[in-house]
Amino acid sequence: MFPFKRLTACLLCIVVLCCGCSFVDPLGGESSSSTTESTPSSLPPAAESSSESSLPREDSSEEISLPVEESDPDESVEESSAPDIIELPEDPVDTVLSFVACGDNLIHPSVYYAGMEYYAAANGTKVDYDSWPTNDMGYDFLPIYEYVADTMKNADICFINQETLSGGPGTKIDGYPQFNTPLAVARDLATLGVDIINMAHNHMLDSGNDKLLKYSDPYYRSLGMTPLGYYKDEADTNNIVIYEKEGVTFALLTYTYATNGIVCRSDTYIPYFNEELIRRQVGLAHALADVVIVSAHWGYEDSYTQNQEQRNYAELFCELEVDVVIGTHSHCLQPMKWVTNDITGHKMLLTYSLGNFVSGMQGALNVLEGMVSFDVRKSAETGEITIENPILTPVVLHYTKESADGEKDTGYRNFKIYELKDYTEELVKEHGVTWYEKKKGTTTLKGGKFSIENLYKTLQSVISAEFLPEEYR
Repeated sequence: MFPFKRLTACLLCIVVLCCGCSFVDPLGGESSSSTTESTPSSLPPAAESSSESSLPREDSSEEISLPVEESDPDESVEESSAPDIIELPEDPVDTVLSFVACGDNLIHPSVYYAGMEYYAAANGTKVDYDSWPTNDMGYDFLPIYEYVADTMKNADICFINQETLSGGPGTKIDGYPQFNTPLAVARDLATLGVDIINMAHNHMLDSGNDKLLKYSDPYYRSLGMTPLGYYKDEADTNNIVIYEKEGVTFALLTYTYATNGIVCRSDTYIPYFNEELIRRQVGLAHALADVVIVSAHWGYEDSYTQNQEQRNYAELFCELEVDVVIGTHSHCLQPMKWVTNDITGHKMLLTYSLGNFVSGMQGALNVLEGMVSFDVRKSAETGEITIENPILTPVVLHYTKESADGEKDTGYRNFKIYELKDYTEELVKEHGVTWYEKKKGTTTLKGGKFSIENLYKTLQSVISAEFLPEEYR
């Protein structure tokens, strides 16, 4: 049998020489071709490798080594250790806008003269007390708002009730009872960051017709402010004023209780309180905007308490799901509250009155005022609107009693708005109200005479603690 085995081995060697393949000797030894060059295989390298590995092996001291492409070990480590970065979509972010509302900007002649004096002091000129400039030069009202300017400018949206309108160049500047205000007032309000300026109030027809209204509306627009209250005719009341900020839309409505007995005889439509008008406009407003805000000029003057007409219309606004009501006209503070619609659960923020902002009125109750601020939040997921963080910041309008120098002049000067916490007893002594109360023998604050203590007492008796900053509770 031995020669037969050797013969078989020889035959296998011949096959190897012809094919250039290595094999395992059936007798137990591994063999390979003795030639360094072999006829190229028609199989690709992978197929060749597969063909070789499919041959049977017995106990072999060496394994066949196939060529392997070397790689940089550092690169291999870096690739294997680097995590895959998956960018996840960011969570939607709610839009939150800050809103601040200021009360009656009722510019009496004493305020005109103060503005002329501030301008003269800044420009080294003299005041001509016998004439009021009719253009926007010759006045500087900005110093009056110095201590509240940042609050107004920093709000995303700032509202004011401009209760005295302007007739423009060539018209006579005048005071109570039929005002015509210098253009510089609006110019300075725009500088202070006022966005929305209300014109619907009892003085909107002080020219005896709609001339002041028609002049003020485009003039305010030219300064970048959005005016409220002028409708060219009744059909125009269907054109709801829409204000947009950062993707949030506000429908702005305004109503007044009266116009001091003056009747408009042109086509101009005056937005008096009227249930049919209110229902129609609020319905349109909801279809057009995210937020519905109403400016309401109503109530009794010099009264800390809302009257029945105010309550009735407040209920109507709540029924119609108005979001915020900003009340003006009483020239003093009135209550602030949440009102809930019993059927839908909708909550409405209601301020019956902010009081004055700047005026020449002489009672102590006329100089204790409020700036209301709140946030408007629009949900990124649902679009739902919520009114949050409502606060009434109390302020005091300060002025001193000086000599009267001009027409309709009470002699009050040095007008300046202070936050109540910054007001001092020294300023109380200087205030023109102190002089006025002694002269008249009357007081109008809760608790009596004009004093820091009674300013706080009045504030806390009118405004609920939940709406006051911590230091005033």
